[in-house]
Amino acid sequence: MITNKSQKNSNYHKEEIKTLPLLLQYHAKTKPKEVAIRQKRFGIWNEVTWKEYEKEASRFGSALLAQGLKKFDNVGILSENRKEWLIAESGMHLVGIIPVGVYPTSPANEILHILLSTDIKVIVCEDQEQVDKILEIEHRLPLLKKIIYIDHKGLSSYNNIKLLSWDKLLEDGIKKIETNPKVIYDCMKNHSAEDIALIVPTSGSTGPPKPAMISFKNIFFIGHASEKVIKRGRRDNVLSYLPLCHVAEQLFSVFNAMHSGYTANFGESIRTIQQDLRDIAPTIFLGVPRIWEKMQSDILIQSKKKNLQSLVLKKALKVSRKFNDPWKKYNIIFHIEKFLWEMIAFRHVRNGIGLTKCRIAISGAAPISQETLKFFRGLGMPLMEGFGMTETSGACTIQSLDKASKGSIGFPFEGVSLKIAEDGELLIKGGCVFAGYYKDPISTQDSIKDGWLFTGDIAKVFSDGSASIIDRKKDIVITSAGKNLSPSIIENTIKVSPYIKECILIADGRRFPSALIQIDFDAVANWAESESIPYTNFKNLVQRQEVFNLISKEIEIYNNNLSNVEKIKKFIILKKELDHDDGEVTATMKVRRSQIEKVFSSEINLMYS
Repeated sequence: MITNKSQKNSNYHKEEIKTLPLLLQYHAKTKPKEVAIRQKRFGIWNEVTWKEYEKEASRFGSALLAQGLKKFDNVGILSENRKEWLIAESGMHLVGIIPVGVYPTSPANEILHILLSTDIKVIVCEDQEQVDKILEIEHRLPLLKKIIYIDHKGLSSYNNIKLLSWDKLLEDGIKKIETNPKVIYDCMKNHSAEDIALIVPTSGSTGPPKPAMISFKNIFFIGHASEKVIKRGRRDNVLSYLPLCHVAEQLFSVFNAMHSGYTANFGESIRTIQQDLRDIAPTIFLGVPRIWEKMQSDILIQSKKKNLQSLVLKKALKVSRKFNDPWKKYNIIFHIEKFLWEMIAFRHVRNGIGLTKCRIAISGAAPISQETLKFFRGLGMPLMEGFGMTETSGACTIQSLDKASKGSIGFPFEGVSLKIAEDGELLIKGGCVFAGYYKDPISTQDSIKDGWLFTGDIAKVFSDGSASIIDRKKDIVITSAGKNLSPSIIENTIKVSPYIKECILIADGRRFPSALIQIDFDAVANWAESESIPYTNFKNLVQRQEVFNLISKEIEIYNNNLSNVEKIKKFIILKKELDHDDGEVTATMKVRRSQIEKVFSSEINLMYS
């Protein structure tokens, strides 16, 4: 068992715990005019101060009370990231109501499951699109009292009695506060660190999402422990772009922002992330592996163009391999060479992706290939891998900038213990372990035993206290020859190719490993145009023999990084992109393997016939 040596110092007395609503009130009082939130609309960044943030949140929370809600009631939020998401969440915290995030990309049937399993009484919808989803399933939601909408465009003709605009709701909140100026104070008197702060649905990659309850005490533990590793400050800022219903985005845009008092920025949309990054130049940046893979792909594609700038970039990428170990001690000659390439190319690459001022970059939510990590580190990006899950309140381990780790996910936070069960499963103990699944004691008991969280991940803990994740326990496959293979290791190795967006390993009970490949449409389309290869759409492009040859060469290149038993022997290029609506991926774009194997069973059988 590995326990962080500072664990004995991480047991806090109740009165020392600063919960999220207490922190909001503290920031509003001590730095009322400093910027808490910045949001971009129509190309203009608008600022919200800590005082305004607290004022709007108080109005929202009071308005929910005016609607008849009470402490421990659950309210859903169905929206893209925006300032109203944070105002709604914080407003609920002030009055003891529990927010439940719902992915805005989810179809109505998935939304129904989450709302029913969490007893939602009110839901906040971003716009007409989300309202329509709720109205489609409204008759199956007996507890639903109100549907609050933020953007009124297209809703003027709707006459459902449950519909209520955001602006009208806040007016009700103002009236409630005028009638009872102490309404927030009275609610906060009964506030406890043991209260549930939010309910976060799990990803649902192996079954229906389960509603995980995270307490204010969990959040304080994570905020306090992560601050010692990341060394955050009030001058830091982040760009909020991953869904706020995902615990990883909550960690950086809410938990850490509140604990350190830094600014959370909301761009126009997920489609404008590159420009938004250049506008904001965040000092801390969290990216899921797909984000880092896409950035890497774009840089590699740029280096393949036939112009002077691309030739310099290609040379710089080759040289950068010398500098991809941030813990290595270099001599003066290396430092001089690195400085020169920093001036010539590296800083320009980082500026191009909007991360010029980023002092720590983090990859999380899924395993990332070592090749991708080294790629960015070589360019001067301090990219570290961390590990966490919904049930650990967002994070529990991370690589350190101060010292190298043998394990790929780094060291546990202060106060977190790791151990490996007899079957290789990673077990975690500490203040990060969640409070349980909402109204599901059986699943909770299956997940937490004697204080240990059973993660479902196969892992290895090293002598230096660090750890590596091998794969999900349910995902490990055994070939007909009895060889155990880790799909994520093989898939991440192949996905380093700029032309491959998704790789799904097929090997369980099979003679050899094969793969279903989804191309990166933008990258392959650009390549096809440069080679004067005509195409009309996605399906037409993947059916070109030239594209098959391209992907075949890419797999051959990256197969060299795998052992013989791991090498992809055959593959098929999918004729469509994997779709959340078709149940092939989750809202977080995690592959649903069992569903994919059913949908593409004929293609799979063809590879083994």
